[in-house]
Amino acid sequence: MCEFCRKHAEEYGKWYLNPKGYSEEFFRKLSIFDRILHRQPRKVRELWEVSDAAWYPLSISKTLDLVDLAAKPFIGRIIKIIGNMIAVRGHAGQVVPLEDAYKIVELSESQALFPCMCKRLFKGEDEYKCLNFTPAPEFAEKHPRGWRVKELETEEAKEKLREFAEKGYVHAVFWWCGAPQVICICNCDTKYCYAARPRLWYDIKNAYRKSEYVAEVDPDTCSGDIPRCGNCVSRCQFGAIKIRDGKAAIDPYKCFGCGQCRFGCEEDAIRLVDRNTHPIAQRLW
Repeated sequence: MCEFCRKHAEEYGKWYLNPKGYSEEFFRKLSIFDRILHRQPRKVRELWEVSDAAWYPLSISKTLDLVDLAAKPFIGRIIKIIGNMIAVRGHAGQVVPLEDAYKIVELSESQALFPCMCKRLFKGEDEYKCLNFTPAPEFAEKHPRGWRVKELETEEAKEKLREFAEKGYVHAVFWWCGAPQVICICNCDTKYCYAARPRLWYDIKNAYRKSEYVAEVDPDTCSGDIPRCGNCVSRCQFGAIKIRDGKAAIDPYKCFGCGQCRFGCEEDAIRLVDRNTHPIAQRLW
């Protein structure tokens, strides 16, 4: 967690559960103030004012072309440094479990599903799985070319999140501004995610931060019965779970705390614990 996130966590423990960040009035006041100072929040409005179905995938493609240079031996070090600096200023993303995604929906004033541009770019398919919050739906409605938006009630949004979780999609929050406000929850396969790929391929950490949790296995409950069990292994998109000595074992260095492994465990042997209290994972974001 960065210092900016800690600042906005306050007594709520997590920056994205700070209720003042979901007030439309709060966002507008901060936007006006920061627009004068030419700071980050104005970029949220600009994103929706200039984006369209052609421009956004193109911008992703160009950015990833640059990120690909991180694989080069010498220039890769420079790209990683620059990439992390850019990502931390923009606060690109952080993984959240389903329970916290529910709380975000309850705090927000409006919800709307957008088609996932990452999946459109990388797989050529449209799927409504990008859950956006105030002010993104309003900006989309005013976009001169129009964005396809499906407005949802609170319970509908939570049901959609549950559906995405059952499909194995990882939830991640994004906030491209200087306010403690979640602009959207991305529900994605990491192989298609614009933010996850730089992190997982080239270790640009600030593009896709780990969640506030880490998964742990209760060895007394886990049977590790293969092939009957082992669903936790197949559901982990981060390669953090292996079967060792007949039990599931989670690597805290690789675990992103998404909680997807829990949905594959028939014995309810996996739980999420606070990353800040874990002896190893507390240093791994």
